[in-house]
Amino acid sequence: MIDYLRTIFGEDIKQESFQYPVGTPNYIRNGYKAWCFSWDGQKCVVLEPVSASWRLPGVKKQFRNFKSLSDLPCVLCFDRLTSAQRKDLMQEKIPFVVAESQLYMPFWGVHFTEKYKTAININERMAPGTQLAVLFLYYKDIERINLTELSEQLNISKATSTRIAADLKQRGLILMEYEGTNKWIRPSCSKKEFLLKSYEFMRSPVIRDIYVKKNPEGLTLPLCGIRALSMISMVAASKGDPGVAISRNRIKHLPKEDIISEEEFLDFGGRVIEEWSYDCTPVMEGGRVDDISLLLSLACEKDERIQQGLDEIRRKHGLPVEEEK
Repeated sequence: MIDYLRTIFGEDIKQESFQYPVGTPNYIRNGYKAWCFSWDGQKCVVLEPVSASWRLPGVKKQFRNFKSLSDLPCVLCFDRLTSAQRKDLMQEKIPFVVAESQLYMPFWGVHFTEKYKTAININERMAPGTQLAVLFLYYKDIERINLTELSEQLNISKATSTRIAADLKQRGLILMEYEGTNKWIRPSCSKKEFLLKSYEFMRSPVIRDIYVKKNPEGLTLPLCGIRALSMISMVAASKGDPGVAISRNRIKHLPKEDIISEEEFLDFGGRVIEEWSYDCTPVMEGGRVDDISLLLSLACEKDERIQQGLDEIRRKHGLPVEEEK
């Protein structure tokens, strides 16, 4: 946010830590992040809701309560605002700022652009890239990482990493920090809680089976499915089980002459490859797909032996096991 404010007020504006006044209720201390900004000899306090599921009536009420305790002008900060929310705040003369697009601080200035971030339904399943980012943050036990490094590690564009960060922030899974032109993200909770909160929004990465005459050469592809599960459990794989996983954007590397139909596979044999919605090689383990992706890919299997093998993964990562719920 400081970068956005500097584009309006210049380099003289400063950001400082803020000490809550005596008597500040816990729902403010725990429910908001607070900063003090100074410019042209004046100071103000900026409050940003921690939860992504904030509602405007509650925020306004809590803001007024806090304002009565503060000796400084108070401002609300949001990741996004709709046009109706902006109009409501202005009608009630409540100062606010939306990073990179909206600013209403009558004691300093007003700046608007017609940009409104589209809200996602936080009950929706994660997009493949978002799911991969969650797994990367979880397995690598990342304390914080900037978006440029994230895009390099996951082999995705910077625009995609920005969309992923916005998605995760809105779900309340990460916190975002700004240092100059760098945007940093970090999990908003403990490693175990981060996975538990994320898992309910994850989906199977498997798109379809592809039949080929032989395993592709020159590609580093992780073992998947029951073959991968057999490496970490007592479950045995059969000849017809998929061998390796290939991401959607790497399908083009399969020689067209090696791709066959299911009927041809049943008649003459070959190999089965799973097409996945994301490339799990950044988080692959010992030549196989990672635990959580494997769990998601086989979760709907009816075979009791497979589910027992998956339960070992669930227990390992602190996920609920059916009989233990």
